[in-house]
Amino acid sequence: MLELKEVGTLVRYLGVNPTGAQIAALVEQLNALVGEGEVLLPSQHVEAVVANFMATQQASLFRDDYHTLIRAFRAFDPEGKGYVMGDQLKSALGSKGEMMTEDELTKMLGFGTDEEGKLYYEDYSAKLANDGRSI
Repeated sequence: MLELKEVGTLVRYLGVNPTGAQIAALVEQLNALVGEGEVLLPSQHVEAVVANFMATQQASLFRDDYHTLIRAFRAFDPEGKGYVMGDQLKSALGSKGEMMTEDELTKMLGFGTDEEGKLYYEDYSAKLANDGRSI
C-alpha cells in the first residue's frame, strides 16, 4: 500500500523528474482505479500506472545534466561566489514556475546546505546529476 500523497516521491525515487502536471495525471489515473477519496493505494495499481507512465513518458523524464544545473544555480549567484543562500533559493523555488512543496524544499536544502545556510552549487549539482541512478 502507498499513500496517495507519496506518488510523486515514489516516481522521483525511480530516478526521474516529473512535472507537477505529470504527477497530477498519475494521481488522477490512480483515483480512477481505486475510487476518488481513497488515501491508501494498492501496490498492484501503483505499479501498473507508474510502469505505464515511465514507458510512455520516457523522453520527457531525463534529468538535467551537470552543466544545465550549474547554469541554473549561477542565475542566483551574479557575484560568482560559488554558493547561493538556501533562503534565497527556497523563496524562488517555492513561488515561481514548477513550485516545490515545503517538504520538498526542506529535504533539498537539508541535504545541500551547510550550517550557515549556504548551498555550494558545484558540489550539489554533481550529486544531483550523477547519483548512480539511471533510467
